[in-house]
Amino acid sequence: MTTTVPTEIASFATSVRAELADLPAEEVEELTEGLEADLAEAFREDLARELGDPSVYAAELRAAAGLPAPVAGKRHTSVADTVRAFGRDSRAFVADHPGLDRAVAYVVSLRPAWWLLRAWAAWLVLGEVLGTGGGLGSLVVLVLFAIGSVALGMAHRPQWVNAVVIAGNVVAAVVVLGMAASLPSSLSGSGSTYDDTGYVEDASGVYLDGQQVTNVFAYDSAGQPITDVQLFDQDGRPLSTVVPGVNGCLDVNCVDVGFWSAMTLVTGEDVFNVYPLEMIEARTDDFGEYVPVPNAQPMTPAAPFAQVPALSPTAGPDATPTQAPTP
Repeated sequence: MTTTVPTEIASFATSVRAELADLPAEEVEELTEGLEADLAEAFREDLARELGDPSVYAAELRAAAGLPAPVAGKRHTSVADTVRAFGRDSRAFVADHPGLDRAVAYVVSLRPAWWLLRAWAAWLVLGEVLGTGGGLGSLVVLVLFAIGSVALGMAHRPQWVNAVVIAGNVVAAVVVLGMAASLPSSLSGSGSTYDDTGYVEDASGVYLDGQQVTNVFAYDSAGQPITDVQLFDQDGRPLSTVVPGVNGCLDVNCVDVGFWSAMTLVTGEDVFNVYPLEMIEARTDDFGEYVPVPNAQPMTPAAPFAQVPALSPTAGPDATPTQAPTP
């Protein structure tokens, strides 16, 4: 019998609250606060105790509080009351199963971690809406969000605030789950692949001795720099060294950065295989994002050499080929 008492108590308490459903939710909460605990204590003192009729018990609670009897036909249950009743029933069910109770208690102990995740999700949403992200200013906003989220989680809130918080938690959970779902694909595209020899760097673009080539500077036979050179590979594909839109360096030491600028063909197509590539100067905004400098004009980054040695006069179609060295 003792094993069924918690379930009986929970069912009895639910019935009592149903009998009081015509009252405001706050009054029902006040009248029945700690009801399950009181009944459980009474059962421990007297195992032969009977729970009785829930309607009679509810009437006694009304009388003790000086409240009138319910008017026939006036009882109604709001959605909020239904949700509260479901929550109470759920808590009673969990309390009746020790293993589940321990699991729920452990999850509840992780609330501070959720508060931080919630702040991070809100920060991500703000960044998407305002088009910002990164930099010191954005980091300060993230810290403020974290402080506010923790304070909100620890504070005693009115019911209407709880409703807003629950809605925000749902949005935050969707954002966090979305980021978690995209994590594998972002990791797989993070600039490395796997082959039989192990992990290797992403092979997109042009590489020289394992280092990515971002620009190409051509010189004529006299060693003078030339511009507007269209390059193609052996299959006639445009030879592009960079991903369009990715920022690069305007100088050797990468003090100034910019966005790659496309050249336009007579067909109207924008291409990135005309060298040297030009760039539009960029700077960081308050949130650390690179943005083009207003009214900036495309410029050609400084060439590594102002001039290179000219070709030998013997070079050309009639020159004697040099014997390749024996490996």
